[in-house]
Amino acid sequence: MFAPTFEVNYLLSKEFEQEGFSCDKNYRCFLCPRGTYIRENNCTECPQGGFYQDEIGAISNGHDETGCKKCPDGKFVQEGRGVSLRDCKPCPAGTNKKINAGYRACFCLQNYARNYRFGPCSICLDKGTNCSRRDYKTFQKGFFWSWNFQNANVTSYKKFVKNLKTENYTVDSNTKYEGDFPRAFECPRQTSCINTEDDLDVRCSKGYRGWLCSKCDQKFYPVFNSCLPCPRSEWLCIEVAFICCFCVIIWAVVFRLYKQERKLTRQGRSLLDIIISRGKLVLGFYQVVGEFFESVHDVNWPTAIKFIGKFVSLIELNIFRVIFRPKCVDENLQLNPKIEFMIGIMFPCTIISLSFVLYYIMKARYKYKTRSTWTSECVYIYTKKLRSSLWTGVIILLFVTYPSICTTVFQLYHGACKKFCLDMNNTTCEKRLRSDYDIVCTDLEIYHIFAYLSTVVYVIGFPVALFLLLKTRVKFSSLHGIPGPLYAINEGTGGNLPNPVDDSFIQRSYPVWMEFLCENYKPQFWYWEIVELARKVTQTVLITLLGWDNAITVVLTIAISVLFLMLHARYRPMKSTIEQLLQMFSLTAILANLFVAMMDIPDEQDDRMTVALIILNVSVLAIVVGKRFSLNNF
Repeated sequence: MFAPTFEVNYLLSKEFEQEGFSCDKNYRCFLCPRGTYIRENNCTECPQGGFYQDEIGAISNGHDETGCKKCPDGKFVQEGRGVSLRDCKPCPAGTNKKINAGYRACFCLQNYARNYRFGPCSICLDKGTNCSRRDYKTFQKGFFWSWNFQNANVTSYKKFVKNLKTENYTVDSNTKYEGDFPRAFECPRQTSCINTEDDLDVRCSKGYRGWLCSKCDQKFYPVFNSCLPCPRSEWLCIEVAFICCFCVIIWAVVFRLYKQERKLTRQGRSLLDIIISRGKLVLGFYQVVGEFFESVHDVNWPTAIKFIGKFVSLIELNIFRVIFRPKCVDENLQLNPKIEFMIGIMFPCTIISLSFVLYYIMKARYKYKTRSTWTSECVYIYTKKLRSSLWTGVIILLFVTYPSICTTVFQLYHGACKKFCLDMNNTTCEKRLRSDYDIVCTDLEIYHIFAYLSTVVYVIGFPVALFLLLKTRVKFSSLHGIPGPLYAINEGTGGNLPNPVDDSFIQRSYPVWMEFLCENYKPQFWYWEIVELARKVTQTVLITLLGWDNAITVVLTIAISVLFLMLHARYRPMKSTIEQLLQMFSLTAILANLFVAMMDIPDEQDDRMTVALIILNVSVLAIVVGKRFSLNNF
């Protein structure tokens, strides 16, 4: 329709502007054409969305209202400036066509989102995404994501979201997001990822940072995938000093018992034998449980389980990390799998090297002190005892640290990396180390090689060497009739037969390291401690390599626990009935922990399950401690 133009004076121009005319500075006025309306003395086009105007001289209805007519429900004008009802077209797929389109191509249906304000909506099926907000995607609480990949632009998406939130004629030009949307990943500890429905950047809870919010922030230290605040420096020093004194006292007591009970008691087993035997059972249990808890990075353990974390880590001889907490002393002293691996492979080499150095130093010292009286026979006897003592120390140290060192090796395998595809189309993927998600596996090629070499040399070599040493020693003892820790027992009661040397004492003729390894097993099961070593490592290696979310891991890990329970029930390899029952109880407790990790525990059951786990995992030690270590109980 034609809209004539005419000239008026200043006063009339102001009157005309109130009636739908637009007047320029020369007071030439004209009616706004169809598809537009008058706003602030200018003809403004009807916006894109559910609006049109088929009359001339339309006027705005208010500050935030247009002077345009509304399209019928479920219809909109794609390009804006609709001049008739016929310009209103049906809204695209995925939109709510039961209400007015507003300033867009209709609002999206529930759980649908779009990347173009005037385009279709698509259903949200991806885990971790939240489409409860109108028209745009965010992320659910407890999930992590990254915008650091090609074709993703968080700044552009924020502008697009801001545009979608605008519900008036001032809609800006950011009506489309043309980049990719990131994929969401569930955080191992969901309470560490505290993002809200409006957050487009990841927010970690206090004390957490890094990929999946799995790393501890400054002034926090890790225990079982949780981060606890570092104590004040003075309290840390007091705690370390107290625990060190306690360890020294325990060592002094054990050493005194060892010196006093070098001979067999009347019943065949000394108090030190019992302490060593049951101590190994407790150590073996907590080594497996501790490494299992540390290895299962994809399981959100019950909340209060972290309170027994320090206790279990301490029992499994993880002294350096739990007691001294180097990260609390200096942020630069933080341990990661690469540093742990280097420490792990250096530890056996250092222990063996130090034993050789100490041997020659002690031998030279002995010769110097007895330079006026020594004979070759005396030197031979002294060096033989010295070698036996050093050899015992080396084997015991390597034995108790073996599972932990194996874990440091396994966690740097190729298979210990987890693949993360950052975008929805799986075009940008990266592999990160399960034990430390901040480490990208592409930087670990040299570590992978050394991990495989360490497997051959130490992970396999150490138990094989122990087996051959034990086999040789047992064969030598049987040929020469030398009494050893594998003396006969009463099979009916599980107790020891009386010492054939009535009330007298005989000097032990076997090395202490052999006693440590097989004193608590029946003669025909002298190799069983090597089997137990294999069990400890196998319990965690599958989890480290494949992850707990792998069905093969779950089946095989539980199968191994059941298998060893059956073997112990069938063969009963231990001399003492009490120790046999304790070992079977510890295996059952490990199996229970595996089942808990496998289950999806409802929030309302979390506290009860936590209490049950704490009681279960502490009861193994409680049973041993509760049993009075007096000879009449053995």
